[in-house]
Parts: sequence; structure tokens; C-alpha cells
Amino acid sequence: MSTKAIVEGTRCSKPSTLPPIPGRGGPLPLLAVHGGDILTMDPLRPRASALLALGEHILAVGDDATIRAEYEALRGLQGVATADPIDLRGRAVVPGLIDSHLHLLWYGFFLQQVDLNGTASIGEIKTRVADGVSRSKPGAWVQGGGWQQDTLAERRMPTRHDLDEVAPDNPVVLHRVCYHAVAVNSLALRLAGITADTADPPGGVIDRDPQTGEPTGILREHATGLVAASIPEPSQADVLEALRLASRRASAAGLTSVHTNDGPGDTILAYLTLRETGELTVRAYFDTTMEPDNEAALTLPPRLGDNWVRVGAVKMFTDGSLGARTAALRAPYSDAPSTSGLPVFAPEQISMMVRKAHARHRQVAIHAIGDRALDIALDAIEGALATQPRADHRHRIVHAQIVAPDIIERMARLGVVVDIQPKFVTGELVWAPDRIGPGRLPWAYCWRRMLAAGVRCAAGSDCPVEPLEPLYGIYAAVTRSDMEGAPAEGWIPEERLDPVTALRLFTLDAAYGAFEETIKSGLEPGKLADFAVLDRGRRPRRAARDQGPQVQMTVVGGRIVHGG
Repeated sequence: MSTKAIVEGTRCSKPSTLPPIPGRGGPLPLLAVHGGDILTMDPLRPRASALLALGEHILAVGDDATIRAEYEALRGLQGVATADPIDLRGRAVVPGLIDSHLHLLWYGFFLQQVDLNGTASIGEIKTRVADGVSRSKPGAWVQGGGWQQDTLAERRMPTRHDLDEVAPDNPVVLHRVCYHAVAVNSLALRLAGITADTADPPGGVIDRDPQTGEPTGILREHATGLVAASIPEPSQADVLEALRLASRRASAAGLTSVHTNDGPGDTILAYLTLRETGELTVRAYFDTTMEPDNEAALTLPPRLGDNWVRVGAVKMFTDGSLGARTAALRAPYSDAPSTSGLPVFAPEQISMMVRKAHARHRQVAIHAIGDRALDIALDAIEGALATQPRADHRHRIVHAQIVAPDIIERMARLGVVVDIQPKFVTGELVWAPDRIGPGRLPWAYCWRRMLAAGVRCAAGSDCPVEPLEPLYGIYAAVTRSDMEGAPAEGWIPEERLDPVTALRLFTLDAAYGAFEETIKSGLEPGKLADFAVLDRGRRPRRAARDQGPQVQMTVVGGRIVHGG
């Protein structure tokens, strides 16, 4: 997503409503919380009742009396801004929650578009699009997303003809929930110059009517770029407002850090802008997208930045999504034997990109869902390591949904970090068995097997593909049920995780994926004062959507960014 206006230099016109970032001028804030049930993730002190932070860092963790004494000793000292201690009243505290893979800026834009999540029919999609058209100027683009054909009554994808009925005069583009396919109307096709004579781009497919050869309005993988190129770029004000909105939502969900992939490297300047004004309420590890013909991602030095905004991994793609049948499989889809998916780049292109990133000491994060895609990704990583060995590279695989036993062994041997999205199972358990068949089902979303084999995993949401809330992801990891609790025993129940392991995936293990486990997501002296306060809701093991713990306060770097 381009942000040329940001590159030209911007400063937010809206003043910050948050206290300044600790340590950046002015007195250091002193924050004390007590009377809680604090899960520290520190093996030397697993639980505590009180915590004291000075500036951005934790000063002490312990019992109420000890922390109260240390607080009183510092209270009133010159250079210290003292606030009244916060009585947690028995509430739970967990280390700062981290999402190891999402698209935060995209989420900010999505929040302002037509939301098609949960739609049950083509008719419902049309109703929501019609509402979006009514709120738009004639000729303006109407964007949205969240639909998935497997949950629609018609069991098919919406076509341009469906959308033409409610949007004849506005171009419409609607992302499938996975963001690897879009449905567009006839006007959008016309503006993009897509006709029956338009060839499929490399790594992409234009769906066509089998009788006439005309485009149906469904574009997959790189074909989505044909329409995206016709959509006006957002203004600098639009970009900053989207990021403000997404940042606030992340804080409300209990997130204190995100590993975000929002496109090219220039987008990082939006994060830096809000960091300067104090409006960025969540720390960002910023992944930059690389393609064979665009190496701009490599211009950023490895891990450049500070504890608020830091250069992350080089993101690249090998395949699409299971839901859109573009994930690359070793064997054909069980419910579509004519295809085994769509690698978006040739294996030699992936290998070339990984070698270049590895040579510059950049971490890579390779999107790979199907087993064939995982073969391609691991071949590239192994080749780069053979050419230039490097210990503790922490190269990452994103998603890894269909993982054969030999792939698990190979991931463990190569020392890759696998970014999983537990929330995927709450919806995909309905249709994934049809896609992959019973033979591959035991190796679908097999987190417990990977962990048992020694594969390092981290967890995230892939938001806006899934909701932002990490507590939903923890629920899904523990139950492997849908959001209403079915099936009660869990889908492929032997892959369920215990609550502490699930929490660790969203805290210490996610921090490990960014080389930050020594400074983040454990509540112990010296680490960043990032944590979330939960109510005393039910344990996540059997919680449904409205029954699990709720986030009541989020603290990042010793400042309260949500609740109070």
C-alpha cells in the first residue's frame, strides 16, 4: 500500500491525547499496581500480586507490601511523576500481548469500509454493498471485504452481475476474507481494462465464464493487482487516521506489540509520525514486502529503530490461501481435483529473494500455507544457509497450515520460526476437511505436533483476515472449537494446547520471533512495562465469544493506553 504523501514528510495535525512516551523529556512516570493475580511468565517468580514501573521499564515485581514500600521510597523524588497506585481488585494481569503477524494499517482502512464478515448469502452481501454505495459519492470506489463462499447459502462466489445490481455507477472491489481473491463489478473491470482478451498475469487468475470467456468478476492472487492499480491512493491524512484508529483498537484488545506487514518500506514513516506525536499506542515490528522485481524492502538496515518502531522481516509470498484454492499443495485439492493451487512466484525467484535478504542479514518471513509452498520456502532458506551459514537467523514461515511430517522435521532442523494463526480454525474447521481430504487432515493446523518436535512457533491473527483480539486466538488454540463452542471436544482435539502454552505463543514466543525476548513479554525487572489487565472471566478453555476474559486496561511502556 503506497503512502507517497507520507514520504514527502508529514506531521499529524491532531494533538496527542496520551501522556508523553516515558523518557522523552519531562519527569519519569512512576506506576504501581497491586492486589492482582499477575502471571509473570518468569520461571523464577511465576506469580505475583503487585508491580512497579519507572519510565518505560519494570522496576520490581512482588507482593503488595514490598511494592508499596518501593513505591513510597520513590514517591516525590525530583524527576519522578507519581500517580496514585492502582488497586487491581483481584483482576488478572498478563504480559504484553503480541500479534506475530497482521496488517495493522490495512485493518485501519478496513474499519472504514464495507464489512462483509458473517454474511450468510449473496443477498446479504448486496444489501451491505448497497448501503456502502448510498454513503458514497457517484463514481467513488466502494471497497470492503470479509466474504467467504463456503458460508454463503449459494455456496459460490459473488460475481460482477450480482454487484452490478446494487452498484451500477460505483466501481466495487470486495476482498475475500483471506485477501487472496476479490469480487469486483463491471465498472471496476472496465476501469482496470480487463476484458475477455486480457491474459492472466503471472501468478494470478482471472475467472472466466466457461461459455463466453468473459470475466466473472473474480480475480485471484496477482490478478487482484490489475484492479488495485486503478484505485486512487489514500491521502496522507487518510493513512494517518487509519493507523490511529487501528492502533487504538489494538490497545483495546490488549495488544502491546504487533508484527505488521503493510506493504512497501515507505509506510513505516506513518508509524514514525504517530510515534513522534505519542498517538501510536502499540509497538510495531515492521515487515517490508519484497517481490522479484522490487527489492526496495532490502534498503532498510536489519532491526533499525527503537522499542516503539523497528524494522522487521522481509515478507514474501509463495502461494495464496486454502479458502480460495490458491494455496500450493503437493497433491490436488480433494474438492477440486483439477487444481493443486497456485504458486505466485517460481521457486528460483523465491530462492533468489531469500538469498539476497539473508546476505544483508535481514530476517525473512515467507507466506506458505500448503505443503508444496512449504517445500519451496524451506528449500530457499536451506539454500541461503548453505551458501552463507548464520546461527540464530530466526527466518520465519507464515501460516504453515498443511504440514506433512517430513516438513515438521525439516523446520525444526533449520531453526525457523513458524507464525501460526489459531483463530483460523474457528471458521475453517467447517470447510477445510473438504479441501484437503481425510488423508491430509491429521497434518492440518498441527501446532502441538510442531511444538513437540521442537519447532519454535509464535501466534497472531492475520488481521483483518481474522479479528484483532488475541484472546480469541488463545481461545481457539485451547479449544479448537468455533466461537460458539462446537465441537465441544475440539476439531482434531489432539492438537489442542494448554492455556499457558497458548498464552506464551502470544507473548514470549512472539517476542522471540522478533529477537526481543530479553526485553518484552515477561513481567520481570528490567523488561518493558507492557501488560494487560483482564477481568476475572472464565478461563479460555471453554469460553465462547461472549464468555471469555475481557481486557480492562492496557499499559505500554508504563503508560495507560486503554482503560484505567
